[in-house]
Amino acid sequence: MSEKPTVEEYLQNIQDGQFKAYKCVDCGMVIAPPSGSCYGCGSSKMEWTNISGKGKIVSFTVIHIAPDAFAEETPYYIAIVELAEGTRVSARLLGHDPLKPEEVKLGSDVKLDYETIEPGKKYLAFRVA
Repeated sequence: MSEKPTVEEYLQNIQDGQFKAYKCVDCGMVIAPPSGSCYGCGSSKMEWTNISGKGKIVSFTVIHIAPDAFAEETPYYIAIVELAEGTRVSARLLGHDPLKPEEVKLGSDVKLDYETIEPGKKYLAFRVA
């Protein structure tokens, strides 16, 4: 068991290119971003676990109007990816033209990637496998 999870650690792992989630010691449920307790059984016995990087697109949207910090990056995709480990995360979707959303297929297999916009700004991302 490790210390209480923090979003800061989760984000730092992404910056370091090491996508990790929390795993419940009692029931095995994987949670990302981390939480202080398990969504499945309520246990607080959690540990970091590596993620395979494999998943499927379950939903997506194209961001055309973004918060000021991301305005210059528009348009871009945000997808909900169901990881092989069973949890879902939101992340950037790479490799598709954001002006052609009809080309993105729900259920497509994706693999972990990262998008670096500028030094010090790495985002969790996936691309079709």
